[in-house]
Amino acid sequence: MQPIPLIHPIYLDVPMLVSFAAAVQGGLSLASEVTEEKKRATSGSGSFSAEFSLSNLFKSLFDAGAKASIEGSLNSETQLVRKESRSYTEASIAIILYHQLKAQTGSILEVASIGDIASLQIGALVEVPGTIEKNTIDSIIDYAAAIDILSSMAGDQTPAPNPQQKGKQGFATVPKKQKSDVARVAECLDQDRKRTPISNVMLRTKDSTDLNVIISLRTANLRDLTLSELHKNNVRVVGKVTRVIPEGEEMVSFENYGMAMIDQDVLSNLFSGITSADGFAGELSDFVVSGPAIQILPLMIFV
Repeated sequence: MQPIPLIHPIYLDVPMLVSFAAAVQGGLSLASEVTEEKKRATSGSGSFSAEFSLSNLFKSLFDAGAKASIEGSLNSETQLVRKESRSYTEASIAIILYHQLKAQTGSILEVASIGDIASLQIGALVEVPGTIEKNTIDSIIDYAAAIDILSSMAGDQTPAPNPQQKGKQGFATVPKKQKSDVARVAECLDQDRKRTPISNVMLRTKDSTDLNVIISLRTANLRDLTLSELHKNNVRVVGKVTRVIPEGEEMVSFENYGMAMIDQDVLSNLFSGITSADGFAGELSDFVVSGPAIQILPLMIFV
């Protein structure tokens, strides 16, 4: 038996994950229940027991199932009903589902170079290894936030004593710190980002000049640090192909944001001004993605 790969999912699309797992083996329950009930019986005696098994998909890893038992006795004695069941974590389902899909020949198509996308159909389930990079707007938001933090640290916000108040210690009214220009930029861009349920990131394959991959993350599935965990890390992405961009065509990496409607020359000048500013040590990814490229709606991203 092929060993189960102990992958560590960083990003999971749970609704897609559960539906795929249910489809593979014809049903799956995520519920966990433990109940205990006492009943009164006037007469009679007997016993009953039964076992209920979950999908065979998980028997290879877990001894899971549900058991029920009833015990009764005569003379209005107490009747005990107990039911127990176990549940699976989302990550454990991802591990087993990935193992099952890999074991079934052709379920997941390996994509590593431009030659691998020639025959790809929309909706194909693919696996692509590479390095994740945030899109340009998300990187600028991080940079603007860092600059604002540094400027806040440089300022003195300590209230000064007010000598005009006699008989008690007083403090002078200190004007509230105004937001810096970069803080306002970051806030506006973040508001634009939050208008959409999708946030794109770039996946750089081993030969980044060969194939471009855009990963469309659902923001509802992103935890606070998910993007930070993914950025600049080598990962593997399993997901459904939603677009194939042929050679000669292009798209904007943050196409779901309002900023994507601005002329590309204007955006290029704006981003160039940021990267050429004193103190900027970051790196912005190209905001125009040229074909050949594929866009993927990920089921899972893992290491």
